[in-house]
Amino acid sequence: MKNSQDSELLDVYTEDNEKKIGIADRGVVHYCNLWHREIACWIINEKNEILLQRRSPNKKQSPNMLSVTAGHLDCNETPIEALIREVSEEVGINDTKEEDYIYLGTFKLSNENNHHYKYTYLLKTNKNLEDLTMQESEVSELLYVTLDELKSMLDNPDNELTFAKQSYTPIVLDKIKKMLT
Repeated sequence: MKNSQDSELLDVYTEDNEKKIGIADRGVVHYCNLWHREIACWIINEKNEILLQRRSPNKKQSPNMLSVTAGHLDCNETPIEALIREVSEEVGINDTKEEDYIYLGTFKLSNENNHHYKYTYLLKTNKNLEDLTMQESEVSELLYVTLDELKSMLDNPDNELTFAKQSYTPIVLDKIKKMLT
């Protein structure tokens, strides 16, 4: 686990995500709009509720907003390694393995100061909120919401969801709904 004083090195890729072309500090990657890789994990419980986490007020990007478990791939890290690490660090689910994750897709996303490929997965869990442990430097609140509640949140133009305006969100939610029916 890194603290805020540590340098975070990320692999840099070609715009088509085919070839690693270098390594750079996270700040440089974002400042220079370099292509890199991130993961997102949509965690769903036995009641088909999605786990959301409120980002810490101390986060540089999107403080106090709601998100799914997500993060950057560290230098030389695979998407699965990053998933297992982020899920363990951010919400304290420490007993997952590669076969527990359901691949939902890889999405090319280009936002201001964040050009990345998002490797997106689903994790089904039997964990209740009281079974989870927040990484307080990253997360200030955990909550489960139903798909209907999430849709209402997304429909509200003043919502506080980090992924609300992302092009991949409707695709991911459609895939999740199909898996649950």
